[in-house]
Amino acid sequence: MPQLVLMENGMFIVSDGTGDIPIGDDRIGLYYHDTRYLSTYVLTINDLKPQGLSSSWEQNFVGQLQLANPTLSPEDGRVILPHTISILRTRFIKDGLHERVQLWNYNSFPVSIQLGLLFSADFRDMFDVRGFERPTRGVIRRPAAFGNRATLRYLGVDRVRRETEIIFDRTPTRYELEELFVTESAESKLGIIVPGGDMLYEPGIPEEVTDEEPLAVEELPEHERDHHQYAVKVVYEIELEPQKPYTVAFQATPRESGPRLPAKAFEVQGRQLHESYSGWFKDCAKFETGAFTFDRLINRSVQDLRLLMAEFGPQAVVTAGIPWYAVPFGRDSLITSLQTVSLNPDIAVGTLRFLAHYQGKEWNDWRDEEPGKILHELRLGEMANMGEIPHTPYYGAVDSTPLFLMLFAETMQWLDDDELYQELLPAAQKAIEWMDRYGDLDGDGYLEYLCRSTRGLRNQGWKDSRDSVAFPDGTLVEPPIALVEVQAYAYAARKGMAALFRRKGESERADALEQQARILKDQFNRDFWLPKQGFLALALDPNKRPVPTLASNMGHGLYCGIVDEDKARQVVERLAAEDMACGWGVRTISSLMPLFNPMSYHNGSIWPHDNSLLVAGMRRYGYDEQANHILRQIYEAALHFRYYRLPELFCGFARDESHHSTPAEYPVRCSPQAWASGATILMVQTMLGLRADAMDGRLHVNPSLPSWLERLSVRDLRIGRSTLDLEVTRAGEVLHVDVLRNPDRIKVETGPGVAFSTPIS
Repeated sequence: MPQLVLMENGMFIVSDGTGDIPIGDDRIGLYYHDTRYLSTYVLTINDLKPQGLSSSWEQNFVGQLQLANPTLSPEDGRVILPHTISILRTRFIKDGLHERVQLWNYNSFPVSIQLGLLFSADFRDMFDVRGFERPTRGVIRRPAAFGNRATLRYLGVDRVRRETEIIFDRTPTRYELEELFVTESAESKLGIIVPGGDMLYEPGIPEEVTDEEPLAVEELPEHERDHHQYAVKVVYEIELEPQKPYTVAFQATPRESGPRLPAKAFEVQGRQLHESYSGWFKDCAKFETGAFTFDRLINRSVQDLRLLMAEFGPQAVVTAGIPWYAVPFGRDSLITSLQTVSLNPDIAVGTLRFLAHYQGKEWNDWRDEEPGKILHELRLGEMANMGEIPHTPYYGAVDSTPLFLMLFAETMQWLDDDELYQELLPAAQKAIEWMDRYGDLDGDGYLEYLCRSTRGLRNQGWKDSRDSVAFPDGTLVEPPIALVEVQAYAYAARKGMAALFRRKGESERADALEQQARILKDQFNRDFWLPKQGFLALALDPNKRPVPTLASNMGHGLYCGIVDEDKARQVVERLAAEDMACGWGVRTISSLMPLFNPMSYHNGSIWPHDNSLLVAGMRRYGYDEQANHILRQIYEAALHFRYYRLPELFCGFARDESHHSTPAEYPVRCSPQAWASGATILMVQTMLGLRADAMDGRLHVNPSLPSWLERLSVRDLRIGRSTLDLEVTRAGEVLHVDVLRNPDRIKVETGPGVAFSTPIS
């Protein structure tokens, strides 16, 4: 069974297919603020693991797991046959992990069982979990257990007291304390339980432990200290009557040096969470096609976007992905917001406000920060607090700042909000200044990157793994590097801001930005174009030599409009050729390149967000057939993933239709992942050909439906303060746009060859 994921407001759990967090699994757990607050959670019946029958997590905010008992041999000697006791686990996240366990005895006689719930927390930082070395860790303190409450405790090297407080609706029969030694080797990780023996706590007997009490871990051999932790086993001795339910519910709440939280009823919290999701869907545009599987893909993407929203101060911000990147990222949040502005522009507004708040203020080598620069990644855990990593925030991204400007301009196209414009204008001005003063390292007109931080990223574009910017033979390109897509973003940023300034009466600013954009476009098409190969270089090296690696990055140039018309056809054809478009989507690099590896992170895999941008770019230049060809590949890949959830990436093996191959999953992908979910929404917007102009009260619709769709409708599409409904249908070779509801008389314009009708007033 696959791993199961739930998340709410930045807190998330990843468990195995039966709902457990097994001992020694170095990925899954309950996480909050980059800290693992549960590293073990195992349910047993008479110390045996139940059998998983089914699991359902399709709604994102609640999950259910249906389990059954194994063969049981109680002390009375009567053997309990397997599959005669139902074990139903229902859980959600709402200010903590809430779970209800329901037992149902289908035997004709009473059964005495022991329900065991084993909890442990290693309180490891996310970067520690991912393998970053630490000079030292904090101290895991002895847990406290009393009445219906157990607390796992840790004192960090940052002096923050972190606790996991577990409150039960039924007082357990007893608590058993166990010591865990999780040992590590190069090949494997093994969990060993050493029984606690005399460490037994009876409900009703308080355990007196102060926060200053030393822990025996300090007396352990040094090589064992980092892997020592305690576990609390919660035991219920239960007499299950025939055909009657027995339930136990609990909430496990992460806490950072704060007061104890009151217990909250399972049903009340669940209802509030359901209402929150209902409100989210109400605020979003509703896309529908009548094609069952494609509609499921759309709905899955919308649900995943809600799942990934988290509050940071007054803003709700879309986080990047689970499990590794459940935090705000500049690039990821910005691209997701660009993809989804037609779905819900509030996503973009929250992203812009959050990133403006953290905009760079100083020259800081450790954080790769400069004035006006937009952050790359913000972390909130112990390692960030201690300065072991530079993510407070870290600014090592060359593309976040132009993407910020692109999103600002695009959001104004959809909303035309004067107050928001005035609020964000200072940040936009600083971002423009960063591109001119700091982003261009040598004054040649291109944005380049060069890592200064000792723990920063060598590569600072969206393909940021160490080997992702290389010559065709695999030789790494040395920084400073000018990436092809980053110049496209810079061009689109200047064009978008020029148009915005012109609308606001700032003609002088607009003229200056337009001139910069024209110059950049001319030199870009001169310096990045490889006439013999017929495609755009991946990058320019420090000597301004083009890097002739055939990569998907150039498709972003189509999205941004920087590619000359006479070169666009060749770019489109190379992207759509079989060495790039393998049947499941466009690979990150061509299979003809010597460094191609379909199982690599960036050198041959397929990224849905990457495909959504290049497909939108193909349509921008009028190559509808090729765009629909790639759309179909990504759609058919999505059909093979559980719940039609597009992951962060998947392997770039060629599709073998004769043997009915399926897309191969990338082992350590994020799923759900924000810009993978956003990819679906951008592809729908691309099919509709939507372009908004809220200032003029105008919407341009230029649809192109793939052959496998007969219609596509959108309801509650927001333009400024207005909403409208419209539908695109196919009648033979002609597409027809019907405006179904338009109370504020938004002017709807259609492209050539599109039939059009408006509602009769």
